[in-house]
Amino acid sequence: MSVQPQSPVLDVEELRAVVAGALELPVEEVTDDARFKEDLDVDSLISLEIAVRVEERFGIRIDDAELAGLGSFRRVSALVRDRVGGRSAA
Repeated sequence: MSVQPQSPVLDVEELRAVVAGALELPVEEVTDDARFKEDLDVDSLISLEIAVRVEERFGIRIDDAELAGLGSFRRVSALVRDRVGGRSAA
């Protein structure tokens, strides 16, 4: 009987720490529902910094159209989870 390898698991808290680092905020402020622009004062330059850090850490590529749609941590998490092909670890 062979064991099938599991899909990678996205560590949501690790992702939250990466995003918080790019925002220079405490991790606790990067909630699932916090909107980047409205709640965390994220501008386009900081959005780009988030994307670069996420790309580097998780080995994915985020194009410009996707970058415009990353308005909350929940959206970033969904994109990364889809790209790495894994499921989320709580």
